[in-house]
Amino acid sequence: MSVIGTRLGRLAEPAGDRVEFMVRTDVPIYQARLPKMGWRPADEPGLFTRRLDDAPDVEAIFERFTRHIETMIRQSARLEPADWETGLAELADRAEGSDLRWWLYGSGALAVRGLDIEPGDLDVHVNDAGLAGRLMADLLVEPVTRMHGWVADAGGRAYTGILIEWLAGACPTGTDPPHEQEEAAADHLELIPWRGRRIRVPSLKIQLAVAERRGLADRAALIRQAMRS
Repeated sequence: MSVIGTRLGRLAEPAGDRVEFMVRTDVPIYQARLPKMGWRPADEPGLFTRRLDDAPDVEAIFERFTRHIETMIRQSARLEPADWETGLAELADRAEGSDLRWWLYGSGALAVRGLDIEPGDLDVHVNDAGLAGRLMADLLVEPVTRMHGWVADAGGRAYTGILIEWLAGACPTGTDPPHEQEEAAADHLELIPWRGRRIRVPSLKIQLAVAERRGLADRAALIRQAMRS
């Protein structure tokens, strides 16, 4: 018996048509993880929802989402390994030669440097969320969506061995150094050679500051060790 059920709903809102991706699960560790992945608990026990922009191919996106959602949750919770190298290679190859300007941040940026860390997903800053969605169209597990009251203006998600999540128009934090996902971090990027490619990532100084602000002690210690070597 499946431990996860999904349902697609449609909503009419003043700002435009929206859809609702719904997930139901009785597995406690899944229930604990879904809010960390951007899902909101609903009124019914075990039900979680995420509101997204409608899209012409939303049924195909939802089918792909349904196929991968349990794996995405388990990888995010570090219950099973994620194939981050395949995901990153796919993104880099599809973006090459396009107008997409992007950089990798979060745990993926540390893994690219060879640090001993296993990403549960890949976090990516992009200059154009819609373009990223078109480049990854056959891998989307969520429609590209304009966000309201979030950390960025728009975002999207795709899956290929790992969940790839991108955002555009991240809100300035005003911190020094800046957050690794915001536009100001563009002045603090480094090019890291990786599998015949060169991947843009934030400096370790920025990533250390973010880890410390988030209270990620183990990650901060790992970054300090890399900075000393």
